[in-house]
Amino acid sequence: MKKDLFAGEANEEYFQIKPHHFLDYLYDLGVDYRHDDEINVFGSNNGELCRAFIDGKMTKIRFTPFVDDICRPCKKLAEGVRCIDVFDDDTTLYYGFRYKNDFNYQLDMKLNSALPDVFCFDKVWDMIDLLSELEKRLTAEIIDLYKWRRPERVEKTFSGIEKGKKIYSLQTKKAV
Repeated sequence: MKKDLFAGEANEEYFQIKPHHFLDYLYDLGVDYRHDDEINVFGSNNGELCRAFIDGKMTKIRFTPFVDDICRPCKKLAEGVRCIDVFDDDTTLYYGFRYKNDFNYQLDMKLNSALPDVFCFDKVWDMIDLLSELEKRLTAEIIDLYKWRRPERVEKTFSGIEKGKKIYSLQTKKAV
């Protein structure tokens, strides 16, 4: 992992990521979206880390409900701890959240409650082990906690798990 990739308290041994961001990356892999054309006006690491995941370079991760390696350098991160970005779509406002920070924290805690030994916040996962565990235990209902029953989201997230297992199985074989 590159030290200069992150601002603030980066960890050299693993990537820190919010559970909902990881589900995004699984979906992105499922639809072959690498964020190559993404305009990054706020300075987050989203595109760069998504490509690292898709390219098999995110071999160890640890989940967090707080600031992760995607958000750490973002201009919308106040005092290094709280996202001050707001939602402007009716769907999210319907659920009672104006600030992304509040919505995302609530969402990550729901994911943690649904699969506490997978989306746990005190374990460093080897990627291949995590993907294998998600393949066995992740359900459409758990994905729907995040994306409000969008069938294409569920299908493509499961496809991302399959693709990720192939990518990280090859990485594991290379390391041996």
